Amino acid sequence: MKKTIIIEGMSCEHCEMHTKEELEKIDGVISAEADADQGQAVVEMGKEVAESKLKAAVEEAGYKYIKTV
Repeated sequence: MKKTIIIEGMSCEHCEMHTKEELEKIDGVISAEADADQGQAVVEMGKEVAESKLKAAVEEAGYKYIKTV
């Protein structure tokens, strides 16, 4: 199962890596790929993960969570 998270504030590879690392700390997340140019992260999950946990991880990385689509 995959979800796309719309994020504001990422501007470089460091931003992408930091966001990826925070998202991959969540139980149930298999992998995450962040893209600063697109302003999003695609998260692959092995089980359902609450949107609140995804939001918290993005905010912990220092960026603005917009929505999950």
